[in-house]
Amino acid sequence: MVSFWLLEVLLALAALLVASQYWYIARDRCLSPSLLVVAGMSLLAMAALVGAYRYTIDPGVNGLHRILSGLSGQLTFLLSGLALIWVALKPGLGNRSRPPAYVVLTVATAVAVLLMTDAGPAGRLLSMLGLGAWFATAIIGRLRGGLSALPACLLACGPVLVVVASLLVGTSHVELLGMPRLNWFHLLLALAVLTLLCARPLFEQRRGENGW
Repeated sequence: MVSFWLLEVLLALAALLVASQYWYIARDRCLSPSLLVVAGMSLLAMAALVGAYRYTIDPGVNGLHRILSGLSGQLTFLLSGLALIWVALKPGLGNRSRPPAYVVLTVATAVAVLLMTDAGPAGRLLSMLGLGAWFATAIIGRLRGGLSALPACLLACGPVLVVVASLLVGTSHVELLGMPRLNWFHLLLALAVLTLLCARPLFEQRRGENGW
């Protein structure tokens, strides 16, 4: 049981690290897209920390953990994907202005809450859209020269890791290669989240630089 909370904490730390890096961009350059990454990573970190608390101190927070995990599953990668495709296609939109990010965040959250009761394909649609945008940004960033080969490749691996963790690994307690699948799930998510650091050059470029 100890390993369960340990991997939750690792996931939370990875999400907080990414959130802190993009918060620095948001504070320094006031870019709307970076705020979406901060919001998505903060929600993921909150869900993971509540999960760690559940496994170590109070199993009674299982309901709260389920709600936060559900929201994170739909919003974290959606918001990250929207932020990435935003800077890839419209880097000037929301530059030096935060209200556009607030509008996107409000609409995305409202849709996610409405879909929370749908356990079918519609409930997973938001996450898949975000992952698709994330992967597309890696390709666009490489083609337009915003990313070098290695960062673009690592960034493209992020959504692939999320899909592998969700569809192939799962969250059961059955062991896989000597470790519960739930732990592999959290480990792969942590690695996927860290690949978002490779997208920082897209956010840090000046408007109009390299054709962006």
